[in-house]
Amino acid sequence: MNLSVALQFWLIAAPVPMALMITMIGVGKNDYLYLWFAGKQALAGVDVYSAAAFQILADRHSSVPGFLYPPLALFFFIPFAALPLVPSYWLWNAATAAVFYWAARPYCPKGFPRILVVLTPAALICFAFGQTGFLFGALWLLAFRGKWAAVALLTFKPHLGLLSILSLRNRRSLVYCALLVAALAAASAAIFGPWSWLEFANNSLGQADQIGQRKRWLFAGVSPAIGYGLLGWLPFAIAGGLLLARRVNAFTAATAALLISPYGFHYDMPVACLGFGLLIYERWNDMPIRHRIPVALGFLSPVIAVAGAWWVPPILLWALWGQVSAKSGAFVPPLVPPAEPQWQS
Repeated sequence: MNLSVALQFWLIAAPVPMALMITMIGVGKNDYLYLWFAGKQALAGVDVYSAAAFQILADRHSSVPGFLYPPLALFFFIPFAALPLVPSYWLWNAATAAVFYWAARPYCPKGFPRILVVLTPAALICFAFGQTGFLFGALWLLAFRGKWAAVALLTFKPHLGLLSILSLRNRRSLVYCALLVAALAAASAAIFGPWSWLEFANNSLGQADQIGQRKRWLFAGVSPAIGYGLLGWLPFAIAGGLLLARRVNAFTAATAALLISPYGFHYDMPVACLGFGLLIYERWNDMPIRHRIPVALGFLSPVIAVAGAWWVPPILLWALWGQVSAKSGAFVPPLVPPAEPQWQS
């Protein structure tokens, strides 16, 4: 255990996220406006998957497409849209951070100051943007504790829902998860319109066409496709998958997901960043320098992303190698298959 070293890393990483918080917090300056407005439009019966639904935001965002989350995600956002924007923003951050804190507690080793789980650089950036990183991060951590319902709810970020299937340990959990996903999809289609899922798919394809083209993404993105294009993404995704196969747990999978997913941003990294921080705390003294360097850079990668999306994918790949190579502590138990075959019910 090395609390002093861990605290030094937390302090070194803090200035940039704090500066972002100062500049981003405010009505219309952060991403939460988009989520809140989507919920508000849905409450009013507006088709949120049309660009016209967000036309009023065009003066605050250079490009506002139709809603980019699947219809079931509106179940998360609508309750907060019932409030005015400013109190809703603070309540959203407080609620999602609290859920993330609760979900992360079992992963924290003895003696680790648990408040730090919501003070990593990625967590602070997520707070500044009012993004969904705390929410899906909590679901991810629950999924890797064997909670199949969390895997189903993660489909509000479809690529993460797909990757989180790695956490399911038997066929019965997979079946239950599939049934809940089907129920959520059917309920959302009934409430928000039978064509809402097709409209979401169309908006997602349009979003994919803009990967690597939006200037803002180049200074917030961490996934390979943003910095290197779709062809450049492929070798990172393959290498990340191969490394992940060596050790699958909540934190290695979170890091690998950033390399495998088509796009991801610094505010999407609360779980991955926490994994590096916990490794620094528990194993820093035991790690050779070849492991210390990539793990340290992995923890700092949400801050490094501000300097450009090109820097982070090689760092994350190197850091993932450090994660799977370093001795694991109690906080990252490998998913040991049960005595029976993995998918036997």
